[in-house]
Amino acid sequence: MNRMQFFEQVTRVADRYDEDNAWFGFRRGGPKWSQGTWIQFIIAAWKLYEKASTSQLQMVLLGDTKIRSDSELLRNFGLVANTQSPQEAADLEMVERLMAERVRIAEASVEPAIPVMGPGSILSAERWSPLLNDALMLGGIIGGQEFHFALNEDERAVWAELASGAPGPAAASPKAQWLAFFRRVPRVFWENGTPRVFVREILGLKFFGYVPVFTSFELGFRPTGQGKQPSFAAYLDGLHTVGFHVPNREAIMASVSSFLFNDAEALASIGA
Repeated sequence: MNRMQFFEQVTRVADRYDEDNAWFGFRRGGPKWSQGTWIQFIIAAWKLYEKASTSQLQMVLLGDTKIRSDSELLRNFGLVANTQSPQEAADLEMVERLMAERVRIAEASVEPAIPVMGPGSILSAERWSPLLNDALMLGGIIGGQEFHFALNEDERAVWAELASGAPGPAAASPKAQWLAFFRRVPRVFWENGTPRVFVREILGLKFFGYVPVFTSFELGFRPTGQGKQPSFAAYLDGLHTVGFHVPNREAIMASVSSFLFNDAEALASIGA
């Protein structure tokens, strides 16, 4: 969608974003770590949507906030951002170093170095909000991009343990290994009585016709061309149906579990 269509869509559902995300407080100017007016939140979301829909690698990485401080991931995938600096000030030096490395590599090529900041694959954005996160997802979905779940350092250690067969059989199918992983690391989905943003993202992929792809080294999501027509209103409708705004833990995790494992009970204990 173009800028005008984006603003029209968001304006129509502004009240719903405010009502369904009382914890964030759009009308009160947002929490201390993400202050702004409503129009500033919309502009920030539009800038990110524009970058996400033109991701250089045609993929978006999902996962814990720690992945945007992972130098290996940033070196390979870059940041999808609505600013010229990373979201965390502490990461600026790392981004500058990685950009210098890319420039050195590009010296042997006729192509210029691809910026670390810009239309990459890892979220780093000014004025984060539930709206901005939905804009990231819709940008990738409307662009027909793939999504991939990226593990932070601690999660990679758990995955390596499971993959080695200690404990449990190393010969387990990739799908079974991922189920075991999520049961071992439930905070991926739920923490302190609240669904994490990853749950919101997973549900968006479900609503708009994506399917999970399990392998022994990653969990990805590919589009099928089916599902609802992607829009902010459809996204909010889906979230409201499963009680994301309440939050209704049983309904939310049953929906996520059915999407990932074709079994509404597979992740039933998470968040209980």
